[in-house]
Amino acid sequence: MFDADQYKALYQRILGPNSETVTLQVNNGTGFDPYEVKAHVDNYRAQDLVEGGSIKLGDLRLIVDADTVPEGLRRLEAKDRIEVRGRVYGVVYWDDMSRSVGSTVVAYEATVRG
Repeated sequence: MFDADQYKALYQRILGPNSETVTLQVNNGTGFDPYEVKAHVDNYRAQDLVEGGSIKLGDLRLIVDADTVPEGLRRLEAKDRIEVRGRVYGVVYWDDMSRSVGSTVVAYEATVRG
């Protein structure tokens, strides 16, 4: 069984070299607060889609390094945005549970649409 530090090291070794800087744009009610984070960005493929599901061809999957997300920022919602390679995407899904070890979040998985 992995502990949180081993899991983080695994993510850094596998995803780190393929990560890029993206900007979380958190809606503050009158505008957006930007936070630069590291994320692995990938396209969904046709075989990833489930008929009637919320993910569509053209959506992006991001695996965001939790160590680069500001402390206290655990959730993003549909009102928030993520900028990837100069293009702004809407948040479809933000998962802070499936890439955790106990209460330690190792990475967030996000689906964005633009």
